[in-house]
Amino acid sequence: MKRYRPNTKAVIVGIVLMLIGIACWVIKASFIPKGADFLFTIGLLVICLGGLTLTITAFIAMRKNDLAMSAYLKKQAAEKKKQEKSNN
Repeated sequence: MKRYRPNTKAVIVGIVLMLIGIACWVIKASFIPKGADFLFTIGLLVICLGGLTLTITAFIAMRKNDLAMSAYLKKQAAEKKKQEKSNN
């Protein structure tokens, strides 16, 4: 049975987006405390987008693994049924 892993590029993109969002928050909090309120909103949106990317990537990999396991189990059941028929 083949095991599927999450797409590495999508994982890297998700992590980078989250880091960019955190950087926006740090810049807003540390360097511009009274201005540039848009950085907080942009940072939050970019963090959410990165998390969504990671979540979708994980669900895709999980679905592929589920389909592969289902096909493997069906194949085993068919072989077992065939073996039982040949024994009778």
